[in-house]
Amino acid sequence: MSTRIALLTIIVFWQGLHLLGQPDTLIIGYGGYTGVSVMASSSTPPGSPENTLNQVGFLPNENAASRFLAQATLGYDYSDISDVTQMGIEDWIENQYTLQGSFSILTKIRQYHKIIKDSTFNTSALVGNRPWDYAWWQYLMSSQDALRQRVALALSEMLVVSELSGFGSNAYAMGSYYDILLNNSFGNYRDLLNAVTYRPAMGIYLTFLNNPKSNPALNQFPDENYSRELMQLFTIGTVMLNNDGSVILGTNGTPVPSYDNEDIIEFSKIFTGLTWADRTTWNQSAANDTSYIPNMVMWNTYHEPGIKTLLNGFVVPNRNPVNGNADITDALDNLFSHSNTPPFVSRFLIQRLVASNPSPAYINRVANVFINNGQGVRGDMKSIIRAILLDPEAKSCSSGESVEYGMLREPFVRYVQINKAFNAFTASGNYRNDMNNVYLNTGQRPLTSPSVFNFFQQDYQPIGAIEEAGLVAPEFQITDAQTIAGFINGLYRWVLTNDVADEYDLFTGEVDAYYADEVSNLDVTPETAYTDNDKLHILMDRLNLLLAQGRVSNTSLNTIIDVLKQFPNGTATEKQDRTKLGIYLLMSSPEYLINR
Repeated sequence: MSTRIALLTIIVFWQGLHLLGQPDTLIIGYGGYTGVSVMASSSTPPGSPENTLNQVGFLPNENAASRFLAQATLGYDYSDISDVTQMGIEDWIENQYTLQGSFSILTKIRQYHKIIKDSTFNTSALVGNRPWDYAWWQYLMSSQDALRQRVALALSEMLVVSELSGFGSNAYAMGSYYDILLNNSFGNYRDLLNAVTYRPAMGIYLTFLNNPKSNPALNQFPDENYSRELMQLFTIGTVMLNNDGSVILGTNGTPVPSYDNEDIIEFSKIFTGLTWADRTTWNQSAANDTSYIPNMVMWNTYHEPGIKTLLNGFVVPNRNPVNGNADITDALDNLFSHSNTPPFVSRFLIQRLVASNPSPAYINRVANVFINNGQGVRGDMKSIIRAILLDPEAKSCSSGESVEYGMLREPFVRYVQINKAFNAFTASGNYRNDMNNVYLNTGQRPLTSPSVFNFFQQDYQPIGAIEEAGLVAPEFQITDAQTIAGFINGLYRWVLTNDVADEYDLFTGEVDAYYADEVSNLDVTPETAYTDNDKLHILMDRLNLLLAQGRVSNTSLNTIIDVLKQFPNGTATEKQDRTKLGIYLLMSSPEYLINR
């Protein structure tokens, strides 16, 4: 690790150390240095000299590497665990920041659309939604930017648009929007807010495309949908927050609202005058399915003129001539600079990557990085992500042992993990998967949220022990009898029958043989070497490491081993079946489902 190697001299002062009872074992470089002062003889190395004693400069073992990858990726295999073990977490993150996707999703959708038109001899054929699903899955399975993919999916659950909307099954709407999330995952949050604001998919989803200025004579006033959700879900939340995410209470002991109806009305005036880039008249529907590709454009004639008073007394001036884009810039700046935005966004990202109930100290540390990345930059996503993943609370053993820590694995992430862990492959290297089966079984698929509030809300509290403890468990909102049984049934299909993806015709009448080399298969061959009865403990240890970071107990593992011994193991097929049953049983265990 660079922070470890570059430090030339470390001087450690033990302050007031009293040895009582049996001496404890201290591992230099893995935390536990309370009462210790650290200085370096050189200011040249990057990072803090404390990194030598805390966990930042510590090369992880395989279980720790697997745990980190469960936070930082949508899925990984043994080679990924080896890479993190050898490189260290810091260097792995920095390397990920240099990687680009193998293509843009929009470009791939265009290619699929051309195939549809050429194959059907119909130049007017609509794109539909399947090219979006196939393009998204092809990107996932062929691109190496695993951290970018993880962050983009998290952002898609915050800055929500959904195909269950006015744009329906238009692949261009979804693909061009998701490219925005991928392209801005390592950029600046302010730029991301600007990008999603001008996307037609967002304009249709939150109903501010063709949003006109006020006309009281016609009882016509600006649509308030986007202005409300921009504040409530994308930036500041509904109540005032301290920097550690705790709620600020008023004199009457109730939370102080962060905005009110008048603020919604004022912001709604900002988001008027936007329409399709390919239309020459106002208030038209999409010209064609590619209308969703270019950004919306401002028609100042339909933009609300005059002063708009925003949050914290900020006033958007009465511009003459009217300049709607300048008004939008002011409004987004107003929200981006609000004191709530760092803790609100930081908490959400921590929840999506690491834990449902991060401590106030954890949120505060990340929010401070949001405010200033160390170079005076606010909203730097790379620094925010780095702070989340390198925080001691994300990495420490004590966190992993706490029953209140961690998160229920999202069902869709569990599904992706199967494909990544066992290197789902096709004969051609091209993949098809419209993910319909996983959606039916778990209620999740990218950009298919039932509402702008995502598949689950960040403050959801299941009735019972979690609610009584004052904790939240967002993913449990989609955990019910149907999805629990659905996941188990899905596992049977995906793993035991090796029907791991949904490959269908790209267009009506496409011959199945045309895409036979795009059908996915799992590769469990490396595991079949350990299916003999005397090696089953090795098999289960490997699966435990790969899928559950070693957290499944020996009791559970031994129970699974006893089950596997009841099945034949003579042929290659029987060895594969034993292996797949082991995967099925381990991924059904509660210890796997909770990611700590």
